[in-house]
Amino acid sequence: MPDDAPRPAPGASPPRQPLVVSPEEAGQKLLQFLTRRLAGAVPGSALLKAIRTGQVRVDGGRKQPFFRLAAGQEVRVPPFQTPPPRGQSPEILQPAQELLPLDILYEDQGLLAVAKPAGLCAHAGTRHPDSVADRLKALYAGAPFLPVLAHRLDKDTSGILLAAKSYAELRRLGDLFASGGVAKTYLAWVDGAWPGRATELLEDALDRLDLAEGGAEGRKKIVRADAAAGGAGKQARCEVTPLVRKRAATLLKVRLLTGRTHQIRVQLSLRGHAIISDAVYGRKVRGLGMMLHALSLRLPERALFLPPPWSGPFALPEALLASLRETLGA
Repeated sequence: MPDDAPRPAPGASPPRQPLVVSPEEAGQKLLQFLTRRLAGAVPGSALLKAIRTGQVRVDGGRKQPFFRLAAGQEVRVPPFQTPPPRGQSPEILQPAQELLPLDILYEDQGLLAVAKPAGLCAHAGTRHPDSVADRLKALYAGAPFLPVLAHRLDKDTSGILLAAKSYAELRRLGDLFASGGVAKTYLAWVDGAWPGRATELLEDALDRLDLAEGGAEGRKKIVRADAAAGGAGKQARCEVTPLVRKRAATLLKVRLLTGRTHQIRVQLSLRGHAIISDAVYGRKVRGLGMMLHALSLRLPERALFLPPPWSGPFALPEALLASLRETLGA
């Protein structure tokens, strides 16, 4: 390097080549695009400041943080200061994480359907570092647009989980879920004999309640809203059809008509038929996972179907699965 050439600041990255917006990334806001592309290496506040001070350029011009990008545009960013984590020398290399398995049920140019196992979180948290979202990031590392989950399932619920492989698909799925354009069907084994044999509409107003201090401190529990106490709650609706009866358990088919937190678990427990091994709204059965499974998702263009992984006394007959698949058009 010539003596009179400018030198980068200590700890700064070398000048970056322009980031070219791929078709999968088109439609994102500038700040959102950079946050994803830089994979969290630069704090959001620093990105925001760089955009607003004109250090970030789109096709050579200044843009606002919420400017929506088009495919083929070039985004130039400055060399950000990226010091190593506290207590770690820059020379220390972290060992590569083992790529954990993830069962892909369906994939096309824009859509992914994952077969989520019970016990795996959709998104990571402080108590659960592993997640479907993180496994997708590792599995599709280097993709133009890292897959993003379009909805969620509870940690202990198994079944179909959708992810988008482009920003346009993410917005489409979001609109479909918000407008009821995705038909969602679940299976649940519940305690006791469900009364009646016909399909029944369940309707409740649900609210959140702080759990008592202790092991569940800081968590919420969903309960029926108390109108007398001024609670309004959110309307929750689903259709329930009994399929199989045993002496002390019933298999239900549940079609969700709204999408509230813990909705199926709460609505069934309110009627005295909690999902088997639901530790929050029923009782945990040692050695048995919660018996709730997202069986089918029907989009306008296709229907997806995933048999539950249940075995032993909770295994489903092949004839019943075939009938369900046909009924759901999958």
